[in-house]
Amino acid sequence: MRRRLAAVLSLVVLLPSCRTSTPPPAAEAPAPAAAPIAHESLDAVLWMRTSAEYDAVALQAYRLAMVQLDEALKPENPAWTAAIEQVEGYRDLPPAVLVDVDEAVVDTGAFQARLLKSGERFRPETWNRWVRERRSTAIPGAAEFARYAVARGVRVFFVTNRDAELEEATVQNLRDIGFPADPDGANVLTKHERPGWVFDKTSRRRFIAASYRIVLIVGDDLNDFVPGSQTDPRSRVALAQRWRAYWGTRWIMLPNLYYGGWERSLYDFDEDLTRPEVLRRKLDALDALDEPPAPETPGAPRR
Repeated sequence: MRRRLAAVLSLVVLLPSCRTSTPPPAAEAPAPAAAPIAHESLDAVLWMRTSAEYDAVALQAYRLAMVQLDEALKPENPAWTAAIEQVEGYRDLPPAVLVDVDEAVVDTGAFQARLLKSGERFRPETWNRWVRERRSTAIPGAAEFARYAVARGVRVFFVTNRDAELEEATVQNLRDIGFPADPDGANVLTKHERPGWVFDKTSRRRFIAASYRIVLIVGDDLNDFVPGSQTDPRSRVALAQRWRAYWGTRWIMLPNLYYGGWERSLYDFDEDLTRPEVLRRKLDALDALDEPPAPETPGAPRR
Protein backbone atom coordinates (compact mmCIF):
# COMPACT_ATOMS: atom_id res chain seq x y z
CA MET A 1 0.00 0.00 0.00
CA ARG A 2 2.82 2.38 0.93
CA ARG A 3 4.62 1.62 -2.34
CA ARG A 4 1.44 2.40 -4.39
CA LEU A 5 0.89 5.73 -2.52
CA ALA A 6 4.51 6.73 -3.10
CA ALA A 7 4.16 6.09 -6.85
CA VAL A 8 1.01 8.22 -7.06
CA LEU A 9 2.65 11.09 -5.16
CA SER A 10 5.65 11.00 -7.43
CA LEU A 11 3.35 11.43 -10.48
CA VAL A 12 1.61 14.39 -8.86
CA VAL A 13 4.98 16.05 -8.30
CA LEU A 14 6.12 15.41 -11.85
CA LEU A 15 2.97 16.57 -13.72
CA PRO A 16 3.32 20.31 -13.03
CA SER A 17 6.93 20.26 -14.21
CA CYS A 18 5.79 18.60 -17.48
CA ARG A 19 3.19 21.31 -18.14
CA THR A 20 5.61 24.19 -17.51
CA SER A 21 8.57 22.82 -19.47
CA THR A 22 9.65 24.63 -22.69
CA PRO A 23 7.82 23.14 -25.72
CA PRO A 24 9.85 21.97 -28.71
CA PRO A 25 10.27 24.53 -31.51
CA ALA A 26 7.42 24.47 -34.03
CA ALA A 27 8.18 23.58 -37.65
CA GLU A 28 8.46 26.59 -39.97
CA ALA A 29 5.23 27.38 -41.84
CA PRO A 30 5.49 26.94 -45.63
CA ALA A 31 5.91 30.13 -47.64
CA PRO A 32 2.59 31.41 -49.03
CA ALA A 33 1.94 30.51 -52.65
CA ALA A 34 2.13 33.27 -55.22
CA ALA A 35 -1.14 35.14 -55.56
CA PRO A 36 -3.16 33.96 -58.58
CA ILE A 37 -3.70 36.33 -61.45
CA ALA A 38 -6.82 38.41 -60.86
CA HIS A 39 -7.88 40.03 -64.10
CA GLU A 40 -11.27 40.63 -65.66
CA SER A 41 -10.00 39.32 -69.02
CA LEU A 42 -8.73 35.94 -67.79
CA ASP A 43 -11.81 33.94 -68.78
CA ALA A 44 -12.07 35.75 -72.11
CA VAL A 45 -8.48 34.90 -73.04
CA LEU A 46 -8.87 31.31 -71.92
CA TRP A 47 -12.12 30.86 -73.88
CA MET A 48 -10.64 32.27 -77.07
CA ARG A 49 -7.43 30.26 -76.75
CA THR A 50 -8.53 26.90 -75.35
CA SER A 51 -12.22 26.20 -75.85
CA ALA A 52 -13.65 23.73 -78.32
CA GLU A 53 -16.63 26.08 -78.55
CA TYR A 54 -14.54 28.90 -80.04
CA ASP A 55 -13.07 26.58 -82.68
CA ALA A 56 -16.58 25.41 -83.53
CA VAL A 57 -17.91 28.97 -83.88
CA ALA A 58 -15.01 29.96 -86.15
CA LEU A 59 -15.40 26.92 -88.39
CA GLN A 60 -19.14 27.53 -88.54
CA ALA A 61 -18.62 31.16 -89.55
CA TYR A 62 -16.23 30.31 -92.37
CA ARG A 63 -18.36 27.48 -93.71
CA LEU A 64 -21.25 29.92 -93.84
CA ALA A 65 -18.95 32.40 -95.60
CA MET A 66 -18.26 29.82 -98.33
CA VAL A 67 -21.98 29.16 -98.80
CA GLN A 68 -22.75 32.88 -99.05
CA LEU A 69 -19.85 33.50 -101.41
CA ASP A 70 -21.28 30.91 -103.77
CA GLU A 71 -24.67 32.60 -103.50
CA ALA A 72 -23.20 36.02 -104.26
CA LEU A 73 -21.49 34.74 -107.40
CA LYS A 74 -24.62 33.26 -108.97
CA PRO A 75 -25.54 34.92 -112.31
CA GLU A 76 -28.99 35.74 -110.97
CA ASN A 77 -27.47 38.02 -108.28
CA PRO A 78 -25.59 40.67 -110.32
CA ALA A 79 -26.47 43.50 -107.91
CA TRP A 80 -25.28 41.62 -104.81
CA THR A 81 -22.91 43.78 -102.76
CA ALA A 82 -21.81 43.72 -99.14
CA ALA A 83 -20.57 47.32 -99.09
CA ILE A 84 -23.20 49.87 -98.15
CA GLU A 85 -20.90 52.44 -99.79
CA GLN A 86 -21.37 50.68 -103.13
CA VAL A 87 -24.52 52.14 -104.74
CA GLU A 88 -24.23 52.11 -108.53
CA GLY A 89 -21.90 51.24 -111.40
CA TYR A 90 -20.47 48.15 -109.75
CA ARG A 91 -22.36 45.21 -111.30
CA ASP A 92 -19.74 44.41 -113.93
CA LEU A 93 -16.75 44.84 -111.62
CA PRO A 94 -14.70 41.76 -110.62
CA PRO A 95 -15.71 40.30 -107.23
CA ALA A 96 -13.79 40.78 -103.99
CA VAL A 97 -14.13 39.86 -100.33
CA LEU A 98 -12.89 42.03 -97.48
CA VAL A 99 -11.51 40.48 -94.30
CA ASP A 100 -10.18 42.11 -91.18
CA VAL A 101 -6.94 40.67 -89.80
CA ASP A 102 -6.71 40.50 -86.00
CA GLU A 103 -9.30 38.15 -84.48
CA ALA A 104 -10.99 37.81 -87.88
CA VAL A 105 -8.42 35.73 -89.77
CA VAL A 106 -5.55 35.57 -87.27
CA ASP A 107 -5.48 35.04 -83.52
CA THR A 108 -3.33 37.34 -81.36
CA GLY A 109 -4.02 35.33 -78.21
CA ALA A 110 -0.32 34.88 -77.42
CA PHE A 111 -0.01 38.66 -77.11
CA GLN A 112 -3.18 38.93 -75.00
CA ALA A 113 -1.89 36.20 -72.66
CA ARG A 114 1.44 37.96 -72.38
CA LEU A 115 -0.25 41.18 -71.28
CA LEU A 116 -2.43 39.34 -68.81
CA LYS A 117 0.44 37.51 -67.14
CA SER A 118 2.66 40.58 -66.97
CA GLY A 119 -0.09 42.90 -65.76
CA GLU A 120 0.70 45.40 -68.52
CA ARG A 121 -1.88 47.45 -70.36
CA PHE A 122 -1.92 47.66 -74.13
CA ARG A 123 0.73 50.06 -75.44
CA PRO A 124 1.46 50.66 -79.14
CA GLU A 125 5.19 50.07 -78.74
CA THR A 126 4.61 46.71 -77.02
CA TRP A 127 2.12 45.70 -79.69
CA ASN A 128 4.44 46.75 -82.53
CA ARG A 129 7.27 44.63 -81.14
CA TRP A 130 4.99 41.62 -80.88
CA VAL A 131 3.63 42.01 -84.44
CA ARG A 132 7.19 42.02 -85.74
CA GLU A 133 7.72 38.64 -84.06
CA ARG A 134 5.13 37.30 -86.58
CA ARG A 135 3.53 34.96 -84.06
CA SER A 136 -0.13 35.35 -85.06
CA THR A 137 -1.79 32.02 -85.87
CA ALA A 138 -4.64 31.31 -88.28
CA ILE A 139 -8.17 31.21 -86.93
CA PRO A 140 -9.82 27.84 -87.72
CA GLY A 141 -11.30 27.85 -91.21
CA ALA A 142 -9.99 31.29 -92.19
CA ALA A 143 -7.11 30.34 -94.49
CA GLU A 144 -9.22 27.66 -96.16
CA PHE A 145 -11.92 30.23 -96.87
CA ALA A 146 -9.42 32.74 -98.30
CA ARG A 147 -7.95 30.11 -100.62
CA TYR A 148 -11.44 28.99 -101.63
CA ALA A 149 -12.30 32.57 -102.61
CA VAL A 150 -9.16 32.85 -104.73
CA ALA A 151 -9.97 29.53 -106.42
CA ARG A 152 -13.36 30.97 -107.36
CA GLY A 153 -11.74 34.00 -108.96
CA VAL A 154 -12.41 36.37 -106.07
CA ARG A 155 -9.84 38.91 -104.92
CA VAL A 156 -9.19 38.84 -101.15
CA PHE A 157 -8.38 42.14 -99.41
CA PHE A 158 -7.05 42.27 -95.86
CA VAL A 159 -8.31 45.56 -94.37
CA THR A 160 -6.60 46.03 -91.02
CA ASN A 161 -6.13 48.75 -88.44
CA ARG A 162 -2.56 47.69 -87.89
CA ASP A 163 -0.46 50.74 -88.66
CA ALA A 164 1.31 51.11 -92.01
CA GLU A 165 4.72 50.62 -90.38
CA LEU A 166 3.65 47.04 -89.56
CA GLU A 167 2.59 46.12 -93.10
CA GLU A 168 5.75 44.21 -94.03
CA ALA A 169 5.60 42.03 -90.89
CA THR A 170 1.86 41.54 -91.34
CA VAL A 171 2.21 40.44 -94.97
CA GLN A 172 4.96 37.97 -94.09
CA ASN A 173 3.01 36.55 -91.15
CA LEU A 174 -0.11 36.08 -93.30
CA ARG A 175 1.88 34.33 -96.01
CA ASP A 176 3.69 32.13 -93.48
CA ILE A 177 0.38 30.70 -92.23
CA GLY A 178 -1.25 30.12 -95.59
CA PHE A 179 -3.13 33.30 -96.54
CA PRO A 180 -3.06 34.74 -100.09
CA ALA A 181 -1.39 38.03 -99.19
CA ASP A 182 0.50 39.62 -102.10
CA PRO A 183 4.28 39.72 -101.53
CA ASP A 184 4.25 43.49 -102.12
CA GLY A 185 1.26 43.99 -99.80
CA ALA A 186 -1.04 45.28 -102.55
CA ASN A 187 -4.06 43.52 -101.03
CA VAL A 188 -3.19 44.42 -97.42
CA LEU A 189 -4.65 47.84 -96.60
CA THR A 190 -3.30 49.25 -93.36
CA LYS A 191 -4.20 52.30 -91.30
CA HIS A 192 -2.40 55.51 -92.39
CA GLU A 193 -1.02 53.80 -95.49
CA ARG A 194 -2.62 56.59 -97.51
CA PRO A 195 -4.00 60.00 -96.51
CA GLY A 196 -7.49 59.57 -95.09
CA TRP A 197 -7.05 55.90 -94.23
CA VAL A 198 -7.88 56.30 -90.55
CA PHE A 199 -9.37 54.03 -87.88
CA ASP A 200 -12.80 54.19 -89.56
CA LYS A 201 -12.54 51.79 -92.51
CA THR A 202 -15.10 53.54 -94.72
CA SER A 203 -12.44 55.21 -96.88
CA ARG A 204 -10.75 51.88 -97.57
CA ARG A 205 -14.02 50.17 -98.42
CA ARG A 206 -14.73 52.98 -100.88
CA PHE A 207 -11.25 52.63 -102.36
CA ILE A 208 -11.81 48.93 -103.05
CA ALA A 209 -15.40 49.49 -104.19
CA ALA A 210 -14.18 51.74 -107.00
CA SER A 211 -12.58 48.71 -108.71
CA TYR A 212 -14.34 45.64 -107.30
CA ARG A 213 -17.81 44.42 -106.43
CA ILE A 214 -17.50 43.66 -102.75
CA VAL A 215 -19.56 40.50 -102.27
CA LEU A 216 -18.68 39.59 -98.67
CA ILE A 217 -17.13 41.19 -95.57
CA VAL A 218 -15.68 39.23 -92.65
CA GLY A 219 -14.71 40.93 -89.41
CA ASP A 220 -14.86 40.93 -85.62
CA ASP A 221 -15.91 44.53 -84.96
CA LEU A 222 -18.78 46.73 -86.12
CA ASN A 223 -16.24 49.12 -87.64
CA ASP A 224 -15.32 46.42 -90.16
CA PHE A 225 -18.78 46.75 -91.74
CA VAL A 226 -20.31 50.19 -91.16
CA PRO A 227 -19.27 53.72 -90.14
CA GLY A 228 -20.46 55.30 -86.92
CA SER A 229 -19.51 52.54 -84.49
CA GLN A 230 -17.53 54.83 -82.16
CA THR A 231 -20.51 55.59 -79.96
CA ASP A 232 -22.29 54.38 -76.83
CA PRO A 233 -23.36 50.73 -76.42
CA ARG A 234 -27.07 51.37 -77.04
CA SER A 235 -26.38 53.19 -80.28
CA ARG A 236 -24.02 50.44 -81.42
CA VAL A 237 -26.69 47.80 -80.88
CA ALA A 238 -29.23 49.93 -82.76
CA LEU A 239 -26.73 50.37 -85.62
CA ALA A 240 -26.18 46.61 -85.87
CA GLN A 241 -29.93 45.99 -85.83
CA ARG A 242 -30.49 48.55 -88.57
CA TRP A 243 -28.47 46.32 -90.92
CA ARG A 244 -29.62 42.99 -89.52
CA ALA A 245 -30.60 41.70 -92.98
CA TYR A 246 -26.88 41.67 -93.84
CA TRP A 247 -25.69 39.48 -90.96
CA GLY A 248 -25.09 35.93 -92.06
CA THR A 249 -25.73 36.81 -95.69
CA ARG A 250 -23.24 39.49 -96.76
CA TRP A 251 -21.55 40.07 -93.42
CA ILE A 252 -19.89 37.39 -91.29
CA MET A 253 -19.00 38.34 -87.71
CA LEU A 254 -16.37 36.48 -85.67
CA PRO A 255 -16.45 36.69 -81.84
CA ASN A 256 -13.72 38.71 -80.14
CA LEU A 257 -13.75 38.68 -76.35
CA TYR A 258 -10.25 40.17 -76.06
CA TYR A 259 -10.99 43.79 -76.97
CA GLY A 260 -12.89 45.93 -79.47
CA GLY A 261 -15.39 48.72 -79.88
CA TRP A 262 -17.90 46.81 -77.72
CA GLU A 263 -15.51 47.00 -74.76
CA ARG A 264 -14.20 50.54 -75.26
CA SER A 265 -17.73 51.90 -75.66
CA LEU A 266 -18.42 50.91 -72.05
CA TYR A 267 -16.01 53.62 -70.87
CA ASP A 268 -16.57 56.20 -73.62
CA PHE A 269 -13.40 55.22 -75.55
CA ASP A 270 -11.33 57.06 -72.91
CA GLU A 271 -7.90 55.41 -73.14
CA ASP A 272 -6.50 57.59 -70.32
CA LEU A 273 -8.58 55.97 -67.58
CA THR A 274 -6.84 53.77 -65.03
CA ARG A 275 -7.69 50.07 -64.85
CA PRO A 276 -9.80 50.52 -61.66
CA GLU A 277 -11.71 53.34 -63.35
CA VAL A 278 -12.31 51.20 -66.43
CA LEU A 279 -13.55 48.32 -64.28
CA ARG A 280 -15.90 50.65 -62.38
CA ARG A 281 -17.39 51.92 -65.66
CA LYS A 282 -17.90 48.33 -66.81
CA LEU A 283 -19.68 47.42 -63.58
CA ASP A 284 -21.89 50.50 -63.91
CA ALA A 285 -22.81 49.35 -67.42
CA LEU A 286 -24.45 46.22 -66.01
CA ASP A 287 -27.28 48.38 -64.68
CA ALA A 288 -27.29 50.95 -67.48
CA LEU A 289 -28.03 48.39 -70.19
CA ASP A 290 -31.08 46.69 -68.69
CA GLU A 291 -33.50 48.15 -71.22
CA PRO A 292 -32.97 46.99 -74.84
CA PRO A 293 -32.97 49.64 -77.58
CA ALA A 294 -35.97 49.99 -79.85
CA PRO A 295 -35.43 48.16 -83.16
CA GLU A 296 -34.87 50.27 -86.26
CA THR A 297 -36.01 49.63 -89.79
CA PRO A 298 -33.36 47.35 -91.32
CA GLY A 299 -31.41 48.30 -94.41
CA ALA A 300 -32.44 46.09 -97.32
CA PRO A 301 -29.58 44.38 -99.18
CA ARG A 302 -29.42 44.60 -102.95
CA ARG A 303 -29.48 41.50 -105.14
